[in-house]
Amino acid sequence: MKRKRLLFITRHRLNENNGGANASKVFLKCFAKLFSDCSVILPAIDTPSPFVPPACHLYPYADHRSNISKGIDMYRGHICANELVVKSHLKEHHYDVAVVDHSFAGAGLCKVIKASGAQMVTIHHNVERDYLRDSAHEHSLLYRLPYLYFAKKAERDCLAYSDLNLTVTEQDAAEFRQWEGVRAESIHSWGIFEYEDMPAKTFSEVKDRHTFIITGSLCFEQSLRPILHFIDNYWPLVLGQCPEARLIVAGRNPAHQLVQACSRHSSINLVANPQDMAELVRQASFYLCPINAGSGRKLRVMDGLKQGLPVLCHDISAAGYESMAQANCLFAYHDEQSFQTALAHMLAATVNPDQVYSTFCNSYSVDTGTEQLRQLLNSHHII
Repeated sequence: MKRKRLLFITRHRLNENNGGANASKVFLKCFAKLFSDCSVILPAIDTPSPFVPPACHLYPYADHRSNISKGIDMYRGHICANELVVKSHLKEHHYDVAVVDHSFAGAGLCKVIKASGAQMVTIHHNVERDYLRDSAHEHSLLYRLPYLYFAKKAERDCLAYSDLNLTVTEQDAAEFRQWEGVRAESIHSWGIFEYEDMPAKTFSEVKDRHTFIITGSLCFEQSLRPILHFIDNYWPLVLGQCPEARLIVAGRNPAHQLVQACSRHSSINLVANPQDMAELVRQASFYLCPINAGSGRKLRVMDGLKQGLPVLCHDISAAGYESMAQANCLFAYHDEQSFQTALAHMLAATVNPDQVYSTFCNSYSVDTGTEQLRQLLNSHHII
């Protein structure tokens, strides 16, 4: 059988530690396990080796455009810097399969990829229409209008042209299938997985049942707003059920509003830019994720699960973690009343850290993700 050649196109800088980059790392790992001839077009980074499978052929690109040029290009529909790079690359190289990692990375490229003869796979990190709706107000109107228009166009084009569309949650897949003009049979939920190796480990017995933790990028609006809302409206409910509770809020560059909000509560400790986030999470008993907007998978939930912590999160953040909920490792809420119920159930649960970690490894390892991908690609005759 002919060995198929794969091109993986990503817009994310794989040396960064954020939701999009971490998702792209594990997606690339899974595809590289199934395609021995794998090439990657990616933004240039200083040391790609820790983040890219060693057998991959790398084609890094740098964006040297000025801000003025970027603005003009955006009004022309060029929302991703890789467009010209990919077009030029496909003139000189042939691939059997092209993977677009995030619909933005496929902006202006769908027809070119299909014309090259490659089968096209798009990984949708979110329903961008929903994600952008919740975050667009952070930008000026001059930026927002063209960006929203062309971002949504890129998403629709990828849905229409791809032989296989992969989402990270079943909820996103179900929403896409309802869109007019898309082929529902091309849309499947794949999932998201932990990109780092998950070694066998045993956790010490939990003695403190009163420490909660929230982590994240504490300067981004989509994280900041729900955390502030949680501190003002939900943390008093925790203290009502668990008077000895204390909360650690940890992450990058906390905004001034958050510093002020935490300072009003003697039970809250704000840790800015921690040196070792994993060690800090291990000090807690429970993980909280109040993110309540957007779509896609909320990867911060994994920060708790991979350290053996039960998770209490908003319904939006629970999407994609159904197996953890079934195992009493994750509890979800949508308002103050359901929060109090979910909190009581979590505090009463008998699950221990070893059980949480074992369940997480079984459901969200790279090997699990690779096997699920293999089945999806086989069903569409891509491998």
